[in-house]
Amino acid sequence: MKDQGKSLIFTSFGHFANDGNFLLFPTLIAYYKVIPHVSIAFLGVMAIIYNLLSGLLGPSIGKLADRIDRDGALIFLGILLEAISAIFFGLAFVFTAYVNYIILVAAVILGIGQAFYHPIGASILAFTYGKKDSSTAMGINGSFGSLGRALIPSVLVYAIVFFGKFYGLVAVAAYTIIAAVIILGGLSFFKRSKYIKIDTKKHAKNTEESKASESEYKKYGKFLYILTAIVFIRSFFLMGTVTFTPDYFDNIFHSKVIMGDLLTISFLGAVVGQPYFGRVVKDHGGKFTIAVTTIASTVFFGLMLLTDNVYLVTVIYLLYATFAFTSFPVLLGYVAQTIPQKFSTRSNALVWSFGNIVGGAIGIAIVTILLYVHVALYTSLVVMLIFSVISIIMLPLLPSKKKQEELASGI
Repeated sequence: MKDQGKSLIFTSFGHFANDGNFLLFPTLIAYYKVIPHVSIAFLGVMAIIYNLLSGLLGPSIGKLADRIDRDGALIFLGILLEAISAIFFGLAFVFTAYVNYIILVAAVILGIGQAFYHPIGASILAFTYGKKDSSTAMGINGSFGSLGRALIPSVLVYAIVFFGKFYGLVAVAAYTIIAAVIILGGLSFFKRSKYIKIDTKKHAKNTEESKASESEYKKYGKFLYILTAIVFIRSFFLMGTVTFTPDYFDNIFHSKVIMGDLLTISFLGAVVGQPYFGRVVKDHGGKFTIAVTTIASTVFFGLMLLTDNVYLVTVIYLLYATFAFTSFPVLLGYVAQTIPQKFSTRSNALVWSFGNIVGGAIGIAIVTILLYVHVALYTSLVVMLIFSVISIIMLPLLPSKKKQEELASGI
């Protein structure tokens, strides 16, 4: 099997396993909130902690990956940590006298584990597929991440129904550990040194040339900072809402099974959306694709809040998820088109880890504060729409497709 095929298969499995844990904690909020001495505000703070850790550690892990050339091992470590966090989340149901402390430990481990996959997985695909085809590969890869994200809410809810809260989470952890080992073996072939161009190697020969490389990187600073700022504001809305939407569905439908099934059905939309929009990035550019997905997701989320009919909510939230959760191929495909391979992981980490994840943590913090001061959850979700509108207003700041191509060519 060629390197491209192997990299796509095993990074896709990694994305499936990693993003399977994306809705793990938001789904568990509906269970934790009924335990004595566990407040919704505390659970919101835990979501902030693991997202902040993931976002803040991402750039450092990206630099480490650029330096040590052990991408498969790093992805393995991240997913293994997520499995350990699932065990701790299960223990919180057993030792309820210490529930808050155990959830805190689990959130910290989850946050560290989630810092690894996205910047590294995107870089592997950028190296093996190159600028032209990497966004398409990321779209296919991202669809598996969306599939994992779609399945876990229902898998977790039904595992809890059949095995109980603790053993249900142990089952999720066992699967995650097996997945991590398979990914480690599958990505053992990948070494960056096989793909880095000769002129990139020359940059690292001495200190002066290394400084020249850093100077070259700064040419892309304006593009990266504008993109990161837009993603940062947009993520207030995306993460601030998605963290509490499962609880919102539980509140209006009064059924955790309906909540889990609704999330699974809805997030299947991104399984189709990710490869499609990855292709759109290739054909029409990142700016156009970000605009379409941001505007559409804002409109559909607003429409969802206007009804409590379970069928309408399912259809509208399905459309919302199809457009909203396309960030992996859209954002990182856009970066791969514009930024040289040698700067790929640190650039991915800036946009994804800081923009997407740290911005998301702030969004979660805003909703948590609103809930703490007794603003209704429904009203809090409406407030978060404002931030998505702001990110839409900022879109003209991104370079046109022509200017992006000039930047990519080094003009």
